[in-house]
This record gives sequence, structure tokens and C-alpha cells, in this order.
Amino acid sequence: MRAVMKPSRETLWILFNLVLGFAAGLLVGWGPLGASTSMVVVLGLTGGLAGALLGAWSHFRPRRRYVWWGHCGVLLIIALATVVPLYRIGMIAPPSELPAVNFKRLQRALDYAYPYFALKETDSAALFARYAPQVESAADDADYWRIVGQMLAELNDGHTGLLSPSARSGRHYFATCRAIGDAIVVDEVGQIAMAAGLTRGDVVLAVDGRPIEEALEALSPILRAGSSPQQRRAKAAFSILSTNHRSLRTTVTGPTGERTITLARPDESPAVASQSSRIEQPPITGERLVSGLGLIRIPDFEAGGERDRIAEFDIALNGLLDAPGIILDLRGNGGGSTFVSDPIAGRFFDTPFTYGHDEFRARLPQRGWRARFDYRVTPRRPTYTGPLVLLIDEYNFSTAENFIVALVDSGRATTVGRLTAGGSGNPLTFRLPGGGLVRFSSGAFHRNDGTLVEGHGIAPDVTVDWTVDDFRAGRDPDLTAAESFMASLNAILPSSFD
Repeated sequence: MRAVMKPSRETLWILFNLVLGFAAGLLVGWGPLGASTSMVVVLGLTGGLAGALLGAWSHFRPRRRYVWWGHCGVLLIIALATVVPLYRIGMIAPPSELPAVNFKRLQRALDYAYPYFALKETDSAALFARYAPQVESAADDADYWRIVGQMLAELNDGHTGLLSPSARSGRHYFATCRAIGDAIVVDEVGQIAMAAGLTRGDVVLAVDGRPIEEALEALSPILRAGSSPQQRRAKAAFSILSTNHRSLRTTVTGPTGERTITLARPDESPAVASQSSRIEQPPITGERLVSGLGLIRIPDFEAGGERDRIAEFDIALNGLLDAPGIILDLRGNGGGSTFVSDPIAGRFFDTPFTYGHDEFRARLPQRGWRARFDYRVTPRRPTYTGPLVLLIDEYNFSTAENFIVALVDSGRATTVGRLTAGGSGNPLTFRLPGGGLVRFSSGAFHRNDGTLVEGHGIAPDVTVDWTVDDFRAGRDPDLTAAESFMASLNAILPSSFD
């Protein structure tokens, strides 16, 4: 029987040093240096060669202890490359519980990682210096949270601000409103407001004696901060009929005429859940319209939890594969995760498509120290190849906008509706004293032509302007416009449109 040759200990030792040197070279090139792919390979090979030579040298010259010190040095470099960036963004070594110290570390974290100071035309040093005296005199943790929240709201970034406690905590929402054209219209009505005579579709004229536009501006900046004018107006409208006081007086007009209503909160008003507590959204559903078109509603792209959004979508689409066209209703979809949205988009592609990239100011180990990350849709079968229309609006944000960009910039879909919110951030979180939490953007998403989504949004191919009468009557001009557009595509639809 032929003996199997085993590598000698010396060979294994040299191989170990080669691999360690190669890995260290790759890490330094890929991470802190941010070198090109070819240079990363060169650095890896150089490190591997140096490691192998060092291992061989230690074999012929018995000074292996020096090599072990070299190994420790390599491991120290790797540890520092990992720990230092995480410390700089406040992820490890908890920030101080002292507001003034915590505030300075927050400034360093934003200076290191926040990508939009130039876009927001904001001088970081001046911004923090302006709020520093308030921080020094903060009465307690809650006061500090408020100060930080107001400061971050000045950045007008929907991904940057006070995360916990929610800006809505302690406020009573008698109703929520939405902006329709120039009007602020009552949407969801609570029991107290309903009993007082407020109805869905009422147009708000004034709040606590202020004309509506003045009342919107008087709201706390924390409640109305957003990445674009359309997002800021939508957020302000949502909270305009809420208060942290005992009562609120509003003047509205509706089919029955103009009236003034006083709304008083109950003795014990439950605090609004924090933003970290997700409101359960309905499932993704599909239906076949009278026209024969398919309609699929996608409320969000959230990952985790009890729902499997990808599976829900697959069920909805699989029942509509024979439809002559499909409308995806994304209205109100505020985002989620590209780990959900990209696979969903993959059902409409037969070849891979890279639709944009994030640029990172800070090189973080959890991202492989990358300065750039490309977003790519990979096809999933069975593929739907028919016409596709997306219904979009000012509530589409973050991952929802990634999804829209993927389908629009590939030429795969047409959009109908209104300008989206315009926000991309890949946010990081930072801890405040007493359990508070803020988040801030760390990645700037660019479309393939270099256009930023942040602050701009995505304009629809077919713009639809709603009226208050549409809202009151329960009409859906977006869906009507989408069906009409589909009908114009080579007369593919049945005569039910005639």
C-alpha cells in the first residue's frame, strides 16, 4: 500500500504565514486604503509573499518568537481597523451619560459618517456650536433629547432625527390629515373628534386661531422635518390636529359649511407608540380588475416579523401571470429593506440589473470597509414580462424609492401619481443619555446617471393631481390614469375600456 505523504510542520508553518499575510494585505487594501480591485489583489499577493518569506526565514533562522510578534501586530491592525470606526460612530464604548460629553461625541460621529452636510448647505461646526449652550443648561435627559431632536431637524433629512422617544410621544391625535393640492384635508378621525362633529374630507382652515399655513409652520420642527418640501408638508399635515395640551380648536369647512370645533383630550391620553414600534401593516394582496389588469398592493418592504413579504408577493403575482398588464400600488409605502424589495423586483426582470449605488463617507467593518455599495436586482422565476405601472406618491420613501428607481431606470415600468418623498440614508443609530436614541444617514444613494434621490425624489411619468372632491367621493384618479395608460399600449386590453 502506497504511503500518503503528509506536509511537514515547516511547510504548514510557511503556508500559515502566507495565508495570514495575504489576508492582511487584502484587508488593508480593501478597507482603510480603499484601493481599486487590482491594487487590492496586488497588496494581498505582496502580503502573502512577505508572510511566506518570513515563515521560511524563521525556519532557517530559529527566531520564531519574532514571527509571533509579527502575527500579533497583524491581528492588532485588524482589531484597530474594526474597533476604531465603530467607536467613532458610537456603536461601541457607550457614549457618555453626561449631555455635554454625549453631544460632542455625537458631533464627531456625524462629522465622520454623515454624507449630506454639503447638500443641506449646513456647517456642522456652526450648527453644533449654536446648540451647545442649550445642551449645557439642559434640565434633564428629556430636555436634552428635545434639544438634539430640534437640532437634527434643521438638516431636513427624513432619515436623521430623534428616534426614541418618538416625536409624537405624549401628543393626542384627534385626527390625521393629508395634503391634497393646497388644501389640508381630514383623513382618519378619532372617536373624540367624530363625536364633536369632525368628518373625513373636511378641509382644515385654522388651528387654535392660526390660519392653516401658519399653523403648519408653528408645529415643532421635529414633527415636520423631512427630506423634501413634499415630505415636510405631508408630515406636518399628519400632525396638525394633534396636541400635547388639554385641548385644540380647529375651523374646518365641508359639505355642510364652515364650523369651529373644540376638541378636548381625555384625562388619560395614551402616549403614541415610539417609531421603533412598527404598526402592523396589511398583507400584500393581488386582484384582477374588471379591465383584466392585475392590481397588487404593497404597503411596505419590511423584513422580519410575522410576515414574509416576498412569499406574500409571489402568491399575489402568481395568480396574475396571465394578466395583460399589472399595476403595483406603492402609495403610502415608506420603505423597509432592499433584502425584500430587490427579490420582489426580480420577478419583473429576465437579466440582472444594477440600478444605483450608495456612497459612504465612513468605511465601516460591517460593510466590509467599502466606500461604495452597488444595488442589483437578480431575476427570479417565473418572470412577468407584461406592461407594468407603478402608483407612487409623496409617502414613498427610502427603500420604496430604491424599488421605484430599479423598475423605472431599467425601462421596465411607468410611474403614475406624484413626486416621491426623496429620501435615502442607510441610517446608523446613536445612543443618548437615559435611553434616548437618534439616527442619522450614512449613505448617499445615487441613480445610474449620478442623480441623488435625497432631497429630490422621483417624478412620475404621468402626474395626477387629486381634488378634495375626489377624496370625498372615494374616487381614485391614480388608478383611473393607470388603467387609461395601459389601455393606450397597443390596444392590449379588452373592450371594457371603450
